[in-house]
Amino acid sequence: MDGRESASLNFIPVLTEDEEKMLDGVLAAPFSYVSTEGPVWRTAEIRRRIVEDERRSHILACRGERVIGAVSWSAGQTPGYFRLNLTSCSDGDWAPKTVDEAIRAALSTVLRAAEVKRVELLVATYSEVLLEYLTEYSGFIVEGVLRDRFFIDGEFWAGVICRADVNEFMQHRERLSESRTELLSSLRKKTLEDLKVAHDGTSWSA
Repeated sequence: MDGRESASLNFIPVLTEDEEKMLDGVLAAPFSYVSTEGPVWRTAEIRRRIVEDERRSHILACRGERVIGAVSWSAGQTPGYFRLNLTSCSDGDWAPKTVDEAIRAALSTVLRAAEVKRVELLVATYSEVLLEYLTEYSGFIVEGVLRDRFFIDGEFWAGVICRADVNEFMQHRERLSESRTELLSSLRKKTLEDLKVAHDGTSWSA
């Protein structure tokens, strides 16, 4: 098993001051081949503005207790329009499956909170992890290529503009909801069975 898969993933919405500090640590990472914004140096002031921007929402991606990055999204001027960004502070922990889980966690939150018409993702062509994600998973539809969109390692690279297949993500949410309903039904059944056994095993004295 790859070391990147050794600990389970969990996702934490950024809601408290402690979580904002964790997000600040992610944003402070100066270089990443996975982050959708490319290699970005952010000053403390820029990071503070991102963290405090009420138009943006974030979830932290953690492997075990270790934060490996974040997925952020912001609403556009057009109702129902959103833009996703993935920020990595530990590129070695990211694989196509990790990206898929993180983006699904983010979109699950978006789809619960708003009416969604369009979700965009911009991927740099030097990012092998993100390109593999786009080819291995069916969540996004490639719409075009933006020439010379990124500059890294002394040369310009194209960006791939994609839009989420919202229906596919909605169906995934519905499948999760069905699984949760089945689980709750099983738990209720088991509880009733346990109560009946307990009741039948109780002897009452006059």
